[in-house]
Amino acid sequence: MDTREEILKAAWNLFAERGFEDVSVRDVTNAAGVNLASVSYHFGGKEGLIQETVKLCMNPINEYRIKLLKEAVAEFGSADKVPLERIMIALMRPAVLPEECGVRAGLMLRLVARYLIESDYNIPSVSRNLYTDVFRTFAEALKSHYPDLTAKQIVKRIVFASGTVVYYHGLGKVAMQLSSGTQEDVGEIDREEMLSDVVEFTIHGFGGKPK
Repeated sequence: MDTREEILKAAWNLFAERGFEDVSVRDVTNAAGVNLASVSYHFGGKEGLIQETVKLCMNPINEYRIKLLKEAVAEFGSADKVPLERIMIALMRPAVLPEECGVRAGLMLRLVARYLIESDYNIPSVSRNLYTDVFRTFAEALKSHYPDLTAKQIVKRIVFASGTVVYYHGLGKVAMQLSSGTQEDVGEIDREEMLSDVVEFTIHGFGGKPK
């Protein structure tokens, strides 16, 4: 692993655990075992490091979403012929199973939570462009199934659904314990079952009657 990757790995863990503000450049370089000037050399400073770390989390998930949808379109011939469930799986699977695109779920959750709490930080331009592609591509694909919804309404529902995944990653296991009335370990969340539940919930939650 080269110096740049060592810094990113250390930053990812520290930012997720303590937040952006509480972590100094020195904290990162000490954890990475590199000299202080390395952050300026590779990232231009702390802000550049934050942007690169966020990109490292966001981009693989959104790239995977677009890849899955493109595969479905290729299989069925056109976007309007892709079954609704396949579109929703393409949207949700990368967030439910981020390990499939090289992102650990626990760290993704903590980093996203920190990013939302400390919302003064801008989304990196490359990540912003990918999000634009995701919203536009999926809005177009979903429009054929929900003709009564506007593009704006569809995007809002995509955000609602994505929030459901993040929330369940964080509290799903605790909720299962509380609902069972026991402190016993309920085991790990079955991600495939979670995906199925989230997809079903999202299809019904989009509102209106699917075509």
